[in-house]
Amino acid sequence: MRTAAITLAATLVAASVAPAQSDPKAQPANPPGPAMSEKNQKFLAAYLDAWEKRMGKVDGLETKIVFTEIDETGKKSVRTGDASLLKPNHAKMLLKLQDDPTNARKWMHFVADGKYLRQYDYARKVALTEKLPAEGVGDNSMMSFLFMTKAADLKKRYDMAIDVDDPKRTTEHYLFIEIRPRTKDDAIEFKKAELVLWKNNTDEKFADRWMLPARLWFQKPNGEQIIWDFRELSTKKRLLPRDFEAPSFPDKEWKPEWMRPPTSPVSRSGGAGK
Repeated sequence: MRTAAITLAATLVAASVAPAQSDPKAQPANPPGPAMSEKNQKFLAAYLDAWEKRMGKVDGLETKIVFTEIDETGKKSVRTGDASLLKPNHAKMLLKLQDDPTNARKWMHFVADGKYLRQYDYARKVALTEKLPAEGVGDNSMMSFLFMTKAADLKKRYDMAIDVDDPKRTTEHYLFIEIRPRTKDDAIEFKKAELVLWKNNTDEKFADRWMLPARLWFQKPNGEQIIWDFRELSTKKRLLPRDFEAPSFPDKEWKPEWMRPPTSPVSRSGGAGK
């Protein structure tokens, strides 16, 4: 993953963006997992279809996030905060260290305002800037998982598995989907992943969360783990593009810096990268 923020680039932060297409001729990244039973294959197809239809009806969402990083030695770092997303390419997130929230140098902050994605590096006083495509917020695995639009595209890109007979993996509230990369490009980002979806559609108090992500877990090739917990998910607030305007720089020392220069420059005046 290029950075944790872009990989989320908002979940999100999780709302519905088109997944990137992988080269169908690319070499497999990993051998496929154990074959699923015919029963599980049918259930997976049905859930993916329900997920696609549900996300197709979601225009925007808000969520609280608990973001956990665990390095190869087991050392854990936790950040918490809020994120929101509005189709097709507006998103924002600000996460702070749980045990040191005033340390701005450790914040994870990004804003996608419909034209540009900006990551704010408070240590360097730089807004890393990238031009957004017309639809979505870029090419990354996390967004493919969270806000997919076509189940068929996900099935082409990843090996996915569920077990509806395992009470630990299919519960009253949750569906656990195991995900493995099929191509070498995706294998550079992660070794394996698990997406947990809300599946309770009978209890009225959980109705708004149905088929939304509850958690996304990644394991990197080096053994590091990344966990996104999405809490208090809601699609009820009417979000507008103006809610995602990029904030102005905190002081005159800040500057925009291109991640990948586009064809047209970003002006220095106004907000970050504006």
